[in-house]
Amino acid sequence: RSLSPWDAARALDLCHIAQSPKDWGLVDARWALPDGDLPPADLLVEYHLGHGLLDGFGPQVKVQRGERMLALSSGTARRPGDPNHHTSEGFRKGYTSGSPISGGTSPSCPDVVTGEPRDGVALEVVLRAPANVGSFSFDFDFYTHEWPTYICSPSNVYFVALMMPPPANLPGGNISLDAAGNPISVNTAFLDVCGCAANPPNVCMAGGKPFECVLGNGELVGTGYGADSGTGDHAATSWLTTTAPVEAGSEIKLRFTTYDSDDGDHDSLTLVDNFRWHASPTDVRTTRVPK
Repeated sequence: RSLSPWDAARALDLCHIAQSPKDWGLVDARWALPDGDLPPADLLVEYHLGHGLLDGFGPQVKVQRGERMLALSSGTARRPGDPNHHTSEGFRKGYTSGSPISGGTSPSCPDVVTGEPRDGVALEVVLRAPANVGSFSFDFDFYTHEWPTYICSPSNVYFVALMMPPPANLPGGNISLDAAGNPISVNTAFLDVCGCAANPPNVCMAGGKPFECVLGNGELVGTGYGADSGTGDHAATSWLTTTAPVEAGSEIKLRFTTYDSDDGDHDSLTLVDNFRWHASPTDVRTTRVPK
């Protein structure tokens, strides 16, 4: 369990450190709140439980590249049985922050405005792009205890990947969105790892909406978000890839953050791994990692 943000960046496979202003790679790394402010000085023990470096998450969820991956959680970034693990049903850490995204709403729930971010944790990295690249990508896997009860509710959980300066067509800077423009939350269209007692893993109704649960519920086992935790099956996205354009040689800042909104109950956890550079430019997109 390392508290170093540089170790967290290495778990993302950001291993090349820029040695000079002309060199590419990792320039800086720090822990932050979702809005970029410093973590609360009087609650650092609780704050640091929200990040961890894992070599797996349950028996079915593996590291995408290397030996470890970064876990960010509005609760505890731990597996059941790990020291300091708390149930995902709700671990209140006792602090709030500003929101990294405007309004905190989802297009799929246009009449709902979510509440103040609570219990958030963020890794912020400064990167200088190599001279021969046009884009970058990373993988993530989002888990939420809010499903199936809090669909289109002010009580929500989020994963946000904020890029600064933002891509030209995304002035808000959040580059991890589903095809409908929804932030990654309990309302995203990507929640395909789920099940229901009446008919797993087929269509489940949650918040009055159908979820096809096409990936079944196996990836929830052993994570604290599955029926084996004693609270029924919740939901996850499985591994997704976000890709975004970058200007060769430019310096960018990325903030990866997970947080609750409205209250500190019903936590979320996001695994982030496998950052890589690409030669070709591309539009911003988030797609499923092929099985």
